[in-house]
Amino acid sequence: MKMSAIWVVTTLIGAAMVLSSCTGSGAPRGEGAPYHHLTNGFRNPPDSPKRDTSLATRLSFFGSIISRNISGTKPTLPDNHIVPPEQARAQFAALGDGDSISWIGHASFLVRLDGVTVLTDPVLTKRASPVSFAGPERVFAPGLSVEDLPPIDVLVVSHAHYDHLDTNTLDLLPNRQAITAIVPLGMGKYFTARGYGTVHEVDWYDDITLPSRSGSFRLTAYPAVHWSNRSPFDVNRILWMSYGFSAGGRSIYHTGDTEVHPYLFAEIGAHMQKTHGGCDIGLMSAGAYNPRPMMMGAHADPEGAVKIGRDIGCQRMVPMHWGTFVLALEPFEEPRQRFIAAAGNQALVMKIGESLSLSDVPLQRQETLN
Repeated sequence: MKMSAIWVVTTLIGAAMVLSSCTGSGAPRGEGAPYHHLTNGFRNPPDSPKRDTSLATRLSFFGSIISRNISGTKPTLPDNHIVPPEQARAQFAALGDGDSISWIGHASFLVRLDGVTVLTDPVLTKRASPVSFAGPERVFAPGLSVEDLPPIDVLVVSHAHYDHLDTNTLDLLPNRQAITAIVPLGMGKYFTARGYGTVHEVDWYDDITLPSRSGSFRLTAYPAVHWSNRSPFDVNRILWMSYGFSAGGRSIYHTGDTEVHPYLFAEIGAHMQKTHGGCDIGLMSAGAYNPRPMMMGAHADPEGAVKIGRDIGCQRMVPMHWGTFVLALEPFEEPRQRFIAAAGNQALVMKIGESLSLSDVPLQRQETLN
């Protein structure tokens, strides 16, 4: 009964957060202001798909979560999904400071480009939740622990939800004074309060350029189709984004959380081609998509994630935002299976804790696609 009570509390916390997600954030700011800026927050790009935010849909979803949690139903864990911790540390160390990518889990990656070490959407603690005793709990430990991480140069966070912005992880990272944090408008306070050395709050299409080993590291904040909050009282007060970055002739795109869009990602792809030389590897959010009526407009399904990557022009695509937490109703391993089927030889499926040298990742050049 104690565990069941905790799961009910967990679900009620989630319900309170999500039941507020349809709340508006004020009126348009007026002539000259960007479309996505409102008087009291932000909104999605025009022509974005809409979520079913009806009370019946949301209560049905949380009823399913409560039923599953009280019954003790556990996810069916995929075989060969993680690299054992000692092997993960050795694999990472063997790559030195060469260009590489490591999947820590969920949307957290450690990327090294031209001597710049980038940590994305870091969540390295037990729960993605506003409280320590309840909320979505990791199924697998982080692929690299805080103690395993090298000094971080750049930390990027896509949006304010607890499975992407984890203040406990922010508190644990060492040498915060030396880290440049690049975050959406309205999020900077979480970093300045913790002593991060340089904090850039960015709007869509803002650029940040930093020195790299042989030239410069460049990051661009891009739009996404999502929403944000930390409580029922700050819905859409903090902007959400995807982002692309490049250095030393290599480029990475990170979706954050997003849904498909009829033309947005082709526009982002054109901008990445001009600004970053294209997209070598896309880190594509491919989980937490069922039930579709509720998740549509916030999370792409695996086929949608592949479409986004192809619209952008990513040569290889890594499915993420799956296999770490149980956040929705789809079977635990289904995102990987559907993503591989949709992406074909563009799929680059990583294990939690796996590190890859980017020089060893064969790219699928645009002229060979389709």
